[in-house]
Amino acid sequence: MINVDGADAYFAGRTMRKAWEEFTVDQREAAILQAKRDFSRALGRPMNEDEGSYVFGQQTRDEYAVYEQALYALLRDVQPEGTGTDIPSIEPDEKQSHGYTLKTGKGKWSEEALAWLGATGRVETVMG
Repeated sequence: MINVDGADAYFAGRTMRKAWEEFTVDQREAAILQAKRDFSRALGRPMNEDEGSYVFGQQTRDEYAVYEQALYALLRDVQPEGTGTDIPSIEPDEKQSHGYTLKTGKGKWSEEALAWLGATGRVETVMG
């Protein structure tokens, strides 16, 4: 399952762990749900929630892409806990123009997330 517990486990062994933990559980959960919606819409398919355990050397993982995108969105759009900033809304993303690609997503996509999707700067998956 793609959820906060999975993201916490993923970031536990990463250099961005401290940044991830600075956000509230509600903010992290909202960002994960947003990332799942955004990628599903961009790729034209639901995100795979039933991936087995990570095997060293795997090149693509939907769940890891979602977690990286969630952190990217939090760092880009939200202040850490205690600063009074609201949880991100899906509204601004819903108003994005259609027809842009994962490659030309106007700063919307995390490079790490795209790498986990196998879409690092060379894939032209059309949005929308």
